[in-house]
Amino acid sequence: MSAKTANLGLTNAYGVAVATHSPANGDYDKVHAQTHDANMAILDTMLGTVQHLTANGAIALKPGLVILDKATALLATLALPVSGLPSATPPGNDGLVMTIVGKTAHAHTVTTPADGINGADDTATYANAGDSVTLAAYGGVWYSVGTPTAALSEV
Repeated sequence: MSAKTANLGLTNAYGVAVATHSPANGDYDKVHAQTHDANMAILDTMLGTVQHLTANGAIALKPGLVILDKATALLATLALPVSGLPSATPPGNDGLVMTIVGKTAHAHTVTTPADGINGADDTATYANAGDSVTLAAYGGVWYSVGTPTAALSEV
């Protein structure tokens, strides 16, 4: 199948060119579906996703919201972000932002390698339902943005 791809000057709310296709053979539905999937992948990358953790384990390094939701204390790990911009080779995580929220009040913990949060802490504890921390990646460290309600500490 031969198809032309152009952005026609269209951008989304974030200034990213939105691909549009003009199928040469009239297979509009297939090309439209491919364009839609590509544009949704761009939006997922920019806007983020929702991770719903109900069991102990690792948090994926994805922008968006992480919900800690277990009937007992949930133990989650968060790897350090990779220093550098996503456009670099190899790609880094600088600028990645995630908000981690405790849905239940069971002293959930999120741990990073030593000094992984603000360069001094490695654990966030969620004692109350609704406790949260927003973390932004920069230079291989997670930095809390705003005032966290989850307790940050070095264990």
